[in-house]
Amino acid sequence: MQITFKTLYISFFLLLIIPSLTAQKIKGGIQAGATITQVDGDDYNGYHKAGVFVGTFAYYPFENIHCKLQMEINYAQKGSRGVGSGIYKIALHQVEIPILFGWNFWKGFHLQAGPSFNILASAKEKFNGEDLETDHKFHIFELGGVADLNYYFEKYFGLGIKFNYSLSPIGRNYVLRNSGTYKTYMWNNAIIFYLYYQF
Repeated sequence: MQITFKTLYISFFLLLIIPSLTAQKIKGGIQAGATITQVDGDDYNGYHKAGVFVGTFAYYPFENIHCKLQMEINYAQKGSRGVGSGIYKIALHQVEIPILFGWNFWKGFHLQAGPSFNILASAKEKFNGEDLETDHKFHIFELGGVADLNYYFEKYFGLGIKFNYSLSPIGRNYVLRNSGTYKTYMWNNAIIFYLYYQF
């Protein structure tokens, strides 16, 4: 399952130029970090899959109430890794578009939360290094939820942690039990550690 990354590049470019095309009050920045993820419903447990996270953001501050509305466009590597009778891996490459409401609750600390509209760019599933058939198993579109805690510690720099979870299933799985095979749904479960630079 493949979607051209041209869409991602165009989206990044558009979001980067939004602040220059609108009121000067809108601010923006870039962010990058690492993901640790698992897929709930794949019959394995634990945040054993690591990946890359990069993105850009623009936000409008409501300074009188210490809040802001933020839009992001991110690339995130997600999936899972489990060991049973062999090594099982799911590798997901997603384009995320979160819309977050943020609150500056104390000094440089911010809480943010909101929905994320995610597009699957590619998906691979492997067992002991061999590719498995994934056609129609993973959904192209996913609705997710994001909770974010970050700290703005310098004039331009900050760091944070995000928790992402699927609000709609990312696909289906078939789990073998003693009484037979059962169809289940799968959900992204990701923790993201990141640094950001604000223009």
